[in-house]
Amino acid sequence: MYLEKTKDGLFSLRPVFSILCSVIFLTACATSEDVGMVQWELNEIKKKTDSMEERLPSGEGQFEGIEESQKATARAVSDLFIRTQELSKEVQRITGQLEEEQFHSEKMLEEAETVKELLSSDVEELKKSVEDMKKRLVKLEGTTVQKEKKEDTTGEVKQGEKDSEGSEIKDDHMAAYESYIAAHESYKAGKISEAREKFESFIRDYPENEYTDNSRFWIAESYYIENSFEDAILAYEELFRKNPDSDKVPGAMLKQGLAFFALNDNDTGRLILEKLLEKHPDSKQAGVAKKKLEGSKP
Repeated sequence: MYLEKTKDGLFSLRPVFSILCSVIFLTACATSEDVGMVQWELNEIKKKTDSMEERLPSGEGQFEGIEESQKATARAVSDLFIRTQELSKEVQRITGQLEEEQFHSEKMLEEAETVKELLSSDVEELKKSVEDMKKRLVKLEGTTVQKEKKEDTTGEVKQGEKDSEGSEIKDDHMAAYESYIAAHESYKAGKISEAREKFESFIRDYPENEYTDNSRFWIAESYYIENSFEDAILAYEELFRKNPDSDKVPGAMLKQGLAFFALNDNDTGRLILEKLLEKHPDSKQAGVAKKKLEGSKP
């Protein structure tokens, strides 16, 4: 090896000169022409050596620049990888939130649909009750007319006359009807406690009236709407026990089952709704119960 590495990390051709000088010394007997030739060659080698030494520092600087560039690139790639991981975690977090919000939205829509169906069922029942009341009112008016005609001929007390205290004397059936209507009007006006008291008073005054089962149903409903689910369950049970053939029974069974669900007694709630499907499969309440059962499967 004819190149020598210096302290600065460069290479020198000085050993070559040493070798050549030794050769010249050993060939002292050579001719002057040979010496001149060797001297010329030495000068040429020296020129090339100086040129190489001038270029070597520049080359080393280029190598150092490339190395720094590679390090900078590696750092940039590492930073980019870390940032990509952070963005991936953020995307996963946002995706999780979106899925959770979608779940809650679907649940709220399902509950809203159930409430809508319940309200629709209640409206239909109210319409039916109003129609029944109109028919009964027409019938009562006809009965009243006939009674007034009879009283005119017999000399008995006429409808609309006053008693000894100045109160209007009314037919007992009409009084019961007006008492029930007053209680129901209070309920529709949102006066729940007042309506409940009026329905209870109606039942005490007219325990065997045709509106007694409706009154028991609306008493139970008044507790349900106040979220007094235990009282509502007992009131619905009172209707089942005393008026088992009432047309209010399907609605009462549905609400009683939902009341148990509201109290987290899902097993009892499911049993009642399943019983509703068995006994009243064609009722509107059965359709609502079926959806509730499907949505509450364990």
